Amino acid sequence: MPYTNVDGVRLYYEDLFSEAPPLLLIHGAAQDTLSWRFNTEYLSRAFRVLAIDLPGHGKSQLPSGGAVDDLATYAEYAERFMSGLGISRYLVMGHSMAGGIAMYLALRHPERIVAAILVDGACYTSGTYGEETFELVSINPTDWFEVNFRTICSPQTAQERVEEIAFDVRRCAPEVAMNDIRAYAALDLRERTPDIRTPVVALHGEHDWSIPPELGKKTTELVAGPSRFVPIKGAGHFPHTEAPESFHRAFQEALDGLGAELESVRQP
Repeated sequence: MPYTNVDGVRLYYEDLFSEAPPLLLIHGAAQDTLSWRFNTEYLSRAFRVLAIDLPGHGKSQLPSGGAVDDLATYAEYAERFMSGLGISRYLVMGHSMAGGIAMYLALRHPERIVAAILVDGACYTSGTYGEETFELVSINPTDWFEVNFRTICSPQTAQERVEEIAFDVRRCAPEVAMNDIRAYAALDLRERTPDIRTPVVALHGEHDWSIPPELGKKTTELVAGPSRFVPIKGAGHFPHTEAPESFHRAFQEALDGLGAELESVRQP
C-alpha cells in the first residue's frame, strides 16, 4: 500500500502505473479510494489511474490542524500530491464535492489540467444543505450520511449496491464527514467558472436530487472551454457504483472528442 507525504500529512494512494495518460480520481464526501472499486480496472485500459484518500479519509492521516473544511485546501493537497510524483499534466475526475475540487484545480492550474471530469458534481450547490441540516448532521454525522447516501441512490439501483455505498461512510471519522458537508455547502464558483478554458465534462445520474442534473448541465454551459454534459439513466448520486457499465459508456462518450488533449500527456 503506497503512501506519500504532502505538507506533513501522510496520504494513502493507489497507482495503476502505466505509460498511458495520468488520470487522478478524487472521491466524494465521507468516502475514500474504495468508492472507485468498480471503475479502476476499466479506466486503467486507457489511463494511468491514480486514486487518493483525501486528508483524514480512509487510510490517510488527519492534518495536525484537524479536519479540512474547504474544497480549495483539498485541491492544493491533490495538486501537491501529483507534483510530488513528478506528473506535470493530467486529467482529474472528482465525484460529488470533489467535482468542486476538480474545478479549483482547473482554475488554479490550467496549464496542468488536461480535463476536469465531474461525476454528479457542479460549480455550485442547490442550497439543499443549510444551517438546519448542519444541526441535524452534527448529532451523528455517520448515521446522517448513511441514511442520506441510501436516499440519493436511484430507486432502480440494486439493494446490494446501495448497501456497499452505505458501508463506505461508516469508515469515515464523524468530524471529517461533518466538515466535508460544510465544505461542499459553501461551494459557489459561478462567477469564476467562465474563466475555465480547460475541457469540462459532467457525468450525472438522472435520479440525483442532492446535486440535480440541472446543476451539472449549467456548469458545462458556464465554462469558456470545451464542455460536455452526459446524463446517466437509471443512476442516482453514485453512478460509478450504482451502474458501472452505464457509467463507463458515458465516460467514453464524453472523452471521445479529447483525442489531441490525451496525446499531449502521454508519458515518454
